Amino acid sequence: MLARADSAKSAGVSAPAGASFPAWARAAHPPETDAEAAFLAGAALSRLDAIARENPPWAGVWRRRLVLRAAAASVLRAGRTEDEAALRDAFHLTRPGVDPGPAGRRLLAWRALTTGSAGQWRQSFAVTAEALDIRRDDALRQAVDAAEACAGGARPGPFAAARAFALARRALTPAAGRSAGGEGDLLAAWLADAVLAQRLKWPFAAPLLAASLFSGAGPRAGGLDDSIDGAMTTRVVFAYARAAAQACDLSADLERRAKKLHAVAPKLRAKGAAAALQALLDDDSLSAATKIGGLSERGARRLFDRLVALGAIRELTGRSTFRLYGL
Repeated sequence: MLARADSAKSAGVSAPAGASFPAWARAAHPPETDAEAAFLAGAALSRLDAIARENPPWAGVWRRRLVLRAAAASVLRAGRTEDEAALRDAFHLTRPGVDPGPAGRRLLAWRALTTGSAGQWRQSFAVTAEALDIRRDDALRQAVDAAEACAGGARPGPFAAARAFALARRALTPAAGRSAGGEGDLLAAWLADAVLAQRLKWPFAAPLLAASLFSGAGPRAGGLDDSIDGAMTTRVVFAYARAAAQACDLSADLERRAKKLHAVAPKLRAKGAAAALQALLDDDSLSAATKIGGLSERGARRLFDRLVALGAIRELTGRSTFRLYGL
């Protein structure tokens, strides 16, 4: 399994309070023109850029929640029914070295995007391809080369990402075994997000495109053609506008939750409490079995249940056993 925590930030919440996303920049309807799509994407990504560069203490859980959304959309695109709760279970309840199943593999693929810095996307993409059991052939190399060219080009971020998506999708979806399961679409969206992070010089990549572009779209849904420019570009740029607004909303919500968590820290006396609070800020969800320095499984369960009672975190499953906890 992948490492659970990836943030070196302090558990203290010191980042400035996030302002609500401006209503005038929120896309309520599909754009009528390319210029409108570009304007909405620019406004939304400008607000998101400030969050990404700030890299706040809750950036880890923020990225993992975006991962969960992207994985759920990719699962739906593949014609499967697993939701976010099922994806969490696939990750936490599968023993290391055991296949987490098709849905779980998609979650691992997206988690690879947010592991390490944005500049390490090539290594992360290799992990993604391995998680999906994708062979390294000419089609995959062509998609990576296209993304590399787009990342190093002169196009503005969302347009470079849109071109990377179109080129990678054209290279990958005709390949045997990739169209029916949606792997080509997933890899193309993954590469587009990596290109966007590179073009905007973010410290890390964030999964954005898949949840906006694929949500509500099963394997037979239309609307994704093979054009490199034109309608495809407009659609992807507009998808980034919606995705960036949703990511800003999520950041604001997690900031409020992180402040609650920080406020109760002085009430905790358990050894390992500080490490547990940091772990909660680093990942989408934790189980009592998650390795946390200074805490046994029993101690972690007691601490998490106390945090739930204090209103600082939530129990995410509604079960009495095999429970998962998070902001």
